[in-house]
Amino acid sequence: MFRIRRICKPKTRPDTWKVAGILKNVCAEYEKKGRSPATIVIGGFGTPGAEITVTAEWDQESIEANPRKDVPEIIMSKYSVELAKLIQSNEIQFYEIATDEKLNQWGVA
Repeated sequence: MFRIRRICKPKTRPDTWKVAGILKNVCAEYEKKGRSPATIVIGGFGTPGAEITVTAEWDQESIEANPRKDVPEIIMSKYSVELAKLIQSNEIQFYEIATDEKLNQWGVA
């Protein structure tokens, strides 16, 4: 099991909630295709933080390439274009979740 985080840094403070809305829409399109629900969080806007970020986070069983043919068309034609105008950077992070099964495999649990 893996946790995936997509972290966007808005260009301006007023863009923060717009970015959150677009990420929510992007994630909803993938959820229609079976991906687990994502949580959208904002850091540094109304909470302490070094900079303002908008993060989409979800869990999935494996990490695999996402071929263009599997990307919902509305993401490519609308949401990606809108998002690109509002963010200064975009990063994706991957984490392996330490499940009981994996801990047992490593002789830890």
